[in-house]
Amino acid sequence: MVSLNTLCIIITLTLAASCTLVSALSTRREVLGSAVRSATAAGSGVLVSSSLPSSLPIANADDDTSSAFSSYQINPDASSKLDPKLTSIDPNKLTQILSKTSGNQGGAVWLGEHHNSVKDHKLQAQFIQNIYQHRKQQQKFGSSSKSNNKMAVGLEMIQVQFQPVLDRYIAKQISDEELKEQVQWEKRWFWSFDGYLPIFQKCRELNIPLIALNVDSEDLGLVEANGLPGLSRDKLQKYVPDPNGFAQFARNRYYKTYVDYVISPSYELHKEMGILRTTITGQLLEEDMSFARFFSGRILWDESMASNAYRWVVDNPGGLICCLVGADHVKFTGGITGRFQRMAKEQQLDCTSVILNPTLIDTRPSGSVSMLSNVAALASGPNDLTLQLRYLKEGVAVGSEESRLPESTGGVLALADYLVLST
Repeated sequence: MVSLNTLCIIITLTLAASCTLVSALSTRREVLGSAVRSATAAGSGVLVSSSLPSSLPIANADDDTSSAFSSYQINPDASSKLDPKLTSIDPNKLTQILSKTSGNQGGAVWLGEHHNSVKDHKLQAQFIQNIYQHRKQQQKFGSSSKSNNKMAVGLEMIQVQFQPVLDRYIAKQISDEELKEQVQWEKRWFWSFDGYLPIFQKCRELNIPLIALNVDSEDLGLVEANGLPGLSRDKLQKYVPDPNGFAQFARNRYYKTYVDYVISPSYELHKEMGILRTTITGQLLEEDMSFARFFSGRILWDESMASNAYRWVVDNPGGLICCLVGADHVKFTGGITGRFQRMAKEQQLDCTSVILNPTLIDTRPSGSVSMLSNVAALASGPNDLTLQLRYLKEGVAVGSEESRLPESTGGVLALADYLVLST
């Protein structure tokens, strides 16, 4: 069993090796939502690559005109060419794949969203209904699949302390407005409740359980102020039931690359914006939140969401949980998806990642793409999207001459398994 002190040492070593971390946390979302930033990120030494058909349509995340979509599978390439491809896939075929009805044990689907996008939420509602109907049909006609029609929807936007509220809502014991009030939506999640409401109503109509995934902000605030030692052992166990796996995950070579590319630039951007003087609960800090404490908050957030989804699947053999989470937690494996894969390896549970309406900003380090550049990329096509990250073999230094050699490639991290684009 890994002790709390050991976990803290591992985090420190990861920071020293990677130079990295963090993503936006709830009380800072309002600032981020209204900010228009353009900054040049320092080079991380990470090689990126992409190859996409120029005719591929991509949607503006703020346009809410339609829920029709095109879908594509990402085919990563770790060869010397480093040339990933997109393969068009029929939307009905994608629904079948996501429904987990091909002889597997069930698992999790991660629908990476933009929290303020009506289009993304329409797609999520559509996927939930189509997957539910597909699984129900397979069960009705006696499919030979080991999976069943058990299904749940996991929610990043709801903290675990409010699970009883979600249960009462699905049981039709409280109204939509009471749901909003009792999960303290306005206090704990900045983005519009109305954007998510059709999803909640659809789950209620179909009697699909809603599962709270996120860390209670009171506990996350303690970690941001004091690091992981700020939590009692019992509270840490609540979010990190697998401390050995949690510690081992930070040692992965690819995780260091992920942190450098995804987390470190985000931390620097937040620092530039001057929003690191408060914790998620609004506690005032004497100085900017340290990188180590921000890192601790981020990995606790991701680990909690992965472990809560995993726990539901284990408790519901053959079941499928569709999780609605920010695209930043889904992309390039190092967030929730890699953690769920680690937990689910022994049971061979599926873990499928989907990013909805990806933009240039989604696939580049925070602060490295201006809003104007992002709009221009949307207008001209997605040729500049980064489909994978290359990471180096153990012992090869980032930025060295050796790192440029094809044989120094340790592997690649795909942006996601699938991309879905509103049309």
